[in-house]
This record gives sequence, structure tokens and C-alpha cells, in this order.
Amino acid sequence: MHVQKSTYALLALVATISSLLIPIAMAIEANFVIPPQKEQIITLNLQETDSVSGSFSVISNDETGVNFYIIDPRNQTVLRYDNVGQRKFLIIANITGNYQMHFDNSISSSSQKTVALNYDKVHYIMGMPQEQFLLVIVAVGCLIGILIFALLLPR
Repeated sequence: MHVQKSTYALLALVATISSLLIPIAMAIEANFVIPPQKEQIITLNLQETDSVSGSFSVISNDETGVNFYIIDPRNQTVLRYDNVGQRKFLIIANITGNYQMHFDNSISSSSQKTVALNYDKVHYIMGMPQEQFLLVIVAVGCLIGILIFALLLPR
């Protein structure tokens, strides 16, 4: 019986860790229309060292794109691309606060733009992405549980 309980405990640990290794979809998708001479602003609450990576595509009836820029909490531009129809981007927050992604259609006086945006926000704890940090915590907790279980088994 001692071997059987230990086997079940080990299988439970393997199943728990395996389920945590399946990637969690943290990507955010958005589609929106920007009228001529207007802009769309998306606000991101970031902590220092958080990263945001993503891409966007612009669909338009004319040949222009949008002006894309990101402003930090001090109102300073940390990234800027003018008249782009498609772009990948990455920023790492240097201070905690609200960052704003601007999609500016002031280029066009008559054509609206449809934007497809995909981005991923990663929060770091003690230098590790949050998901990896939580995986380590769960794995350590499982190991401690197995050790306690093994010590409490009748001999």
C-alpha cells in the first residue's frame, strides 16, 4: 500500500506540473475603426519592467496608414511610427503607471481606417515572467506536499 500511495502522489504532481506547462493565452486582440481626423487611444497600466509586444495592421480605402505612438506616464513619447499600415512593436516600461497607445488617423481627411491589433502584456516578478514565477511556486508547493506525505506514511 505504501508504494501505491506514493505512486498516486507522484502522478498527481506530474499531472499538476504538466497542466501548468500548457501556455496560457494572454494575448489581447482588438479591432476598431478610426474616423478621418480622429484617433483611438488604448491605455495600459504597466509596472516598471513590464513588457508589451504586439503588432497591428491597418485596412484603408486610401494608401495611407496611421501614426502610431506610445506615451509613458510622464507624457513622453517612448515609441513612434508615422504613416504605417503594418508594424510590430515592443516596449519595456521604465516607470510604473498608465501608458497610452495612440492610433492617429489625422493623415486622412476622408478615409476611415480599420485597425486589427494584437498584443501581449508580460508582468515580471523577481525578474521572471509571472507565469514562470507561479509555476515555480506551485512546483515547490507540490514537492513540499509530497515530502510531508512521505514522512507521514505509516512504516
